Amino acid sequence: MIIFQAKDVAEAKAHAMAGGQALHVHRIIADRSKAPMCFVRAIDRGEDLAHLFDQDIDRLTKTVRSLGVKAVFVEYPKSDRQHVDLCGGPLRKAKAMCEAV
Repeated sequence: MIIFQAKDVAEAKAHAMAGGQALHVHRIIADRSKAPMCFVRAIDRGEDLAHLFDQDIDRLTKTVRSLGVKAVFVEYPKSDRQHVDLCGGPLRKAKAMCEAV
């Protein structure tokens, strides 16, 4: 898993399309009224959110579960945007995995 900053979303997607896992960190919520409260609270505390891009849906699901996410929701399945959103503890664990690589 490689970490990418907000401005590097195209590179993150390209890394995932090439077979890797890309953790794309950002602080953007398109519509606060539709976002889960844990994401809104994270932003309000000044914390990052992230997309975990991966084209291998089985590996993506397995990784996200290993980070502690119980209800896995894959956004944009079978597209170059296929990802799971992360915040809080699971995101901190994912960042630590990136740093260990």
